[in-house]
Amino acid sequence: MSRILLILITFLLTVPACAKSPPDGSRPITRSPPTPVVEQSRPILQIDQGGHKASIRGVVFTPDGRYLVSAGEDKVIRVWDLSSGRTVRTLRGQVGAGSEGKIYAMTLSPDGRWLAVGGWMHSECAGRCGDIRLYDFRKGHLVALLKGHTNAVTSLAFSPDSRLLVSGSGDKSAILWDVLRKRRLYSLRGHADRLYAVAFSPDGRRVVTGGDDRTLRLWGVRDGGLIAVLKGHTGKVRAVAISPKDGVIASGSLDNTIRLWNGRTGRFIKVLASQGSGVGSLSFSPDGRYLVSGVGFGENNTDCHVWSVSDGREVVVYKGHDNVVLATAVSPDGRWVATGGGSNQEVHIWSLRDGRLRSRLKGVGASIWAVGFSADALAWGKSTQSGWQVNNYGPLEYRLTLPTPERSVGAPKEVLQSQGRDFRRAQEQWGGWRLVTRSGKGAVLDVRYQNRVHASIERGATSGYVHRAFTFTPDGQRVISGGGNGYLTAYRRDGRKLGDYVGHTGDVWAVAVSADGRLLASASDDQTVRLWNVESRENLLTLFHGNDGEWVAWTPSGHYAASPNGDNMVGWQINRGVDKAADYVKAAQLRERLYRPDIVADAVRLRRVKQVVAPAVKQLSSAKLPEFEVVSPQNNSETVQGQLPLKLSIAGNPDAAKSVEVYVNSRLVITRGKRALPKLSDRYQVTLSIPLEKGENHLHIVVRNSVGETAKDWQVFFAGESEEKGDLYLVAVGVSDYEDDSLDLRYAADDARALHGMLVAQKGKAYRKVEAVLLADDAKAPTDSQIKKALSLFAKAGESDTAVLFLAGHGVNEDGDYYFLPRNVEQQGSRWRQAVEWRKFQKQLENTQGRRILLVDTCHSGGAFNSRLVKDAADAKIVVISATDGDSVAQELRELEHGVFTYALLEGLGGEADSNGDKRLKIKELDSYLSNEVEVLTDGTQKPVLHAPGGFKDFVFARL
Repeated sequence: MSRILLILITFLLTVPACAKSPPDGSRPITRSPPTPVVEQSRPILQIDQGGHKASIRGVVFTPDGRYLVSAGEDKVIRVWDLSSGRTVRTLRGQVGAGSEGKIYAMTLSPDGRWLAVGGWMHSECAGRCGDIRLYDFRKGHLVALLKGHTNAVTSLAFSPDSRLLVSGSGDKSAILWDVLRKRRLYSLRGHADRLYAVAFSPDGRRVVTGGDDRTLRLWGVRDGGLIAVLKGHTGKVRAVAISPKDGVIASGSLDNTIRLWNGRTGRFIKVLASQGSGVGSLSFSPDGRYLVSGVGFGENNTDCHVWSVSDGREVVVYKGHDNVVLATAVSPDGRWVATGGGSNQEVHIWSLRDGRLRSRLKGVGASIWAVGFSADALAWGKSTQSGWQVNNYGPLEYRLTLPTPERSVGAPKEVLQSQGRDFRRAQEQWGGWRLVTRSGKGAVLDVRYQNRVHASIERGATSGYVHRAFTFTPDGQRVISGGGNGYLTAYRRDGRKLGDYVGHTGDVWAVAVSADGRLLASASDDQTVRLWNVESRENLLTLFHGNDGEWVAWTPSGHYAASPNGDNMVGWQINRGVDKAADYVKAAQLRERLYRPDIVADAVRLRRVKQVVAPAVKQLSSAKLPEFEVVSPQNNSETVQGQLPLKLSIAGNPDAAKSVEVYVNSRLVITRGKRALPKLSDRYQVTLSIPLEKGENHLHIVVRNSVGETAKDWQVFFAGESEEKGDLYLVAVGVSDYEDDSLDLRYAADDARALHGMLVAQKGKAYRKVEAVLLADDAKAPTDSQIKKALSLFAKAGESDTAVLFLAGHGVNEDGDYYFLPRNVEQQGSRWRQAVEWRKFQKQLENTQGRRILLVDTCHSGGAFNSRLVKDAADAKIVVISATDGDSVAQELRELEHGVFTYALLEGLGGEADSNGDKRLKIKELDSYLSNEVEVLTDGTQKPVLHAPGGFKDFVFARL
């Protein structure tokens, strides 16, 4: 891992990429506003949710057909494994604020050796943004910058022998390059406008170019001479492809037509088709019989097509996308088509023969179309609806409760239908004032008073093109409008600009202001919701909410709150210079420094980030994360050794590794303090003995130093028999009888006693022996000191053992932290004395070997649950089963003589959860039973939660 400089200042990209087309259907190349240069060492905070977040401009299959490469305006190159549908590699280059780093063109050489990308490769484009980045595709190294263009590169193609490259640019020229020598051969000049399409003939002797001057030009490769000018299109030419069979040229235009031309002479052959919309891309099948066309810019037309070249017959219409498709490719075997685009920037793989969808290559994000505020929550929506209207693109679907002094940031929840009316959305009217866009493209927003225009606000190429969403502030004195390309602007009511809210990287589709006028919410194509201070225009919080339920919310300083796996979706890109590949560091690697839900909560609550951050942490200086490699065994290998020798090669100073820990199927087998690592200047090796389970073993290896951590996941299959069953170590705590009688509960102590008895009876069944401590009123008083003392039992656990912590009683939030209330707790104002901080439990379990299970029934008062409990446990690979999801109350029912959660838990362990009748109760069986039974017993008002960490392998918890 390369050197990382983390400076806790705002990491926002000030001028984002365009995820939707401008009104005229063009992509601006020269008119975007200048943006500041980003220092090479300054990290840039980014989302990486597994897929693209802006327009996809290129897709290509690898020669073996196993992988697909895609790239686009989100500045990231992705390599997808087609069998799993997941990103397996990302390639990055230097990026900066605004357009710097946007990729407009990408191509892979036919031999799979070279990957070339071009686009906007400088902070200011004029004369400087036309560099082409050439990567060694297999190694991922950036090996050369091809310099020659003076404007953005918009099209690229390799010759059939992979030795030459042709590029087209906004500077109205094309260039032929010698790839091996990394030098320019010829400049091809003659077009009167920007070029958007280039291609080689099958024999590599000719090149065709097409552009916005509505012509194509055919050139000789040997001398760069012009062979012919191809005229006939009445619109801009945006796509060309050449048949690998006979060299026929196909061209696609914004005039909606596809034309065919003789590939040797340039003679016009015929109009192949008119598809009813601008042609965004073209690709021939390997046998030349079929031509695939993507959709460019047209009204209400998002279809892709497959045409029969011989007769112009439309063979397939693919209707899977919902917006423009600017990238197409056909697989080497001619069976599959890849098309990239749509509102959510997905790559679809579908059958060339019949249009049947095979897979969608996408991340877990989606465009956000709606936002709103209630008295205590922020809401948003990801679904669009037909008949779009400004400020009403879709419903509110999810909500996040806003933090208070007693409540930290929790997990997003669904908006119930009954809650929809509680949310305040954009306000187009205030008294006699109205906001109205003029008919047409929405570039002008009129501020009307009693139906007379009082002021007009116009957007243009350098200010977002259109008014997509707009609102009055509650006092009616300001207008806030969101537009294209991430522009979000505040105006006085008389139309004078006050300033921009800088941060979004895609079109802004919705805005809303809180009832008190202090907070602004905005929603964007960039798949985020942002919160702003209305007055200062400071970005307070950015929220990403994945379709898989994972989420992360962060401040501009980089501090964040997240779901168990949410911090794997955000991180920092570290530029290494224009001629080198960039590094990327996930937030999860810096968790110990930056996972601060308290800072996130205070930023929103206080409406200021700087005030919150300054005293919170010291500025991080230049530092290096630990670097290591697994020497042996090989990943996905098989072994007959029950004790696996795991050999690691670890880099020494500077910032040497301090500790290593290893999990096997979420069991902690090597603890952080078990193996001290030397502080050597050179790389060194260590060998660890790792116990394996029968069958698949998922190894999670973590190496830490003073900066953060680096982790690797490894798979090993063990064909032998596992070791004998281990021991169980149990601490059961239940508090019913508090010294403060107002806190008393009915059944918490009984819950602890009953669970203790049931698990102790597992001696000789699921476990060799059981050691247990019970703290439950009349057993041992569950005071703070007794609870802390009992936790020391877990130090006895070994790598094959299981540790269980059960807590029943009251839990409270205080200053963003979670506390368990022991018997002797005292309340002084809003503070709790002798309360046991959750981190005491967490730390003890983190350092306990073997399997760790946390059973939590502590949320007997509404809102007392803290989602950090689940996150902290998940990061330590601890299995968590909680009585409630945080929005509901853990109930006690007199007829059950137990808390509902514990009653169901006892019933399940007694045999009710044995779904397959094998008399072995596994964790997932228990979870399934609890989820159903608790909801049944409470009529759906209480919902338990299980979180099994990554690498979890189901195991027998009890035997009947």
